[in-house]
Amino acid sequence: MIRRSFIKVGDDLAVDFANTVPRRPGTRDELDSWRALIDFLELRGGLGRDEAAALRAMAADDARGCAAALERAHVLRATARDVLGTLAARRPVPAARVEQVNEALGWGLGAPRLVRRGPGWGLAHTPSVAGPLRALAPVARALAALIAAGRTSGIRQCANPACILYFRDRSRAGRRRWCSMAVCGNRMKVAAHHRRHGRRRLAGARGLA
Repeated sequence: MIRRSFIKVGDDLAVDFANTVPRRPGTRDELDSWRALIDFLELRGGLGRDEAAALRAMAADDARGCAAALERAHVLRATARDVLGTLAARRPVPAARVEQVNEALGWGLGAPRLVRRGPGWGLAHTPSVAGPLRALAPVARALAALIAAGRTSGIRQCANPACILYFRDRSRAGRRRWCSMAVCGNRMKVAAHHRRHGRRRLAGARGLA
């Protein structure tokens, strides 16, 4: 059974990958196991079904290699969050971060090929690297594309000060503010409403004094 409880608000594979960190102290890391990492990548379209199955099975034959790859995934995620923060602030991405992403791109050198997707065909990237690190190459490619886009990447951080999530603003007007309108957007609107009414009540009480 594939785990499906991942947050999907980033509108981009690399952004959703960066958003898998624990959102509060003591909360669960969404990428807490090799299987969770592969489930995430398959659900987000980074891996095809057959490739994901092969990578899950790899844990039985190369548990140490998969554990090491999971650690590298956490390092790449930290790099991704740093890159997203830089892009959201509209600053140049440091060369050191670019080098880290370039290294990760090398984990999945290969070529595209046509694969079955339902009744039709789709393009999938077939890596030439045999080890478990190849699972991270789709994230590296997505992150590299954001770096290349620079200020036009549309990367934003949620406008809720208590939220640590990023998203890629693909709206026509480019004015998206919240990771999710149903969660942070409504919370902030309710909070603003209470503040306004609190000020009115205070002003009214002063007027009666």
